[in-house]
Amino acid sequence: MVETKKKTVITLICERAVDLDREMDEKGILKDAPDVKVIKFPCSGMIQPLMVEAALKAGAEGVIVCGCQIGDCYYREGNKMIRERLLGERPPGLKKTVDRRRVVALWLSRLQTKRFISEAKEFVGHLQTLNSNTEGK
Repeated sequence: MVETKKKTVITLICERAVDLDREMDEKGILKDAPDVKVIKFPCSGMIQPLMVEAALKAGAEGVIVCGCQIGDCYYREGNKMIRERLLGERPPGLKKTVDRRRVVALWLSRLQTKRFISEAKEFVGHLQTLNSNTEGK
């Protein structure tokens, strides 16, 4: 029997967006969603599309980009910048080869922890469905 390694969903998150400190273990893994690894940035504007691409190329199942609610960026417009980059409205954008079904963006306040966990679990389920649909081909 071949053992398949469980793949991880990488979360690139603004440290001022949703508060996940109590929800993670010391390695940055969500306790309620062990498939999700969290990497914090001072601002979501520091997240580059190349980071999303690198995570997927390195074997991540998917990537969640999370910033403050639009209009509430601590550093003025970092969340708008990464949102526009992910949408291809501002350079640099995601390369055309990136499977957009494996990338999700969330814009949440510090208090929306439950919503983040719910959305992350839903995204993990979405990725499992994608994988089961492509494995049969």
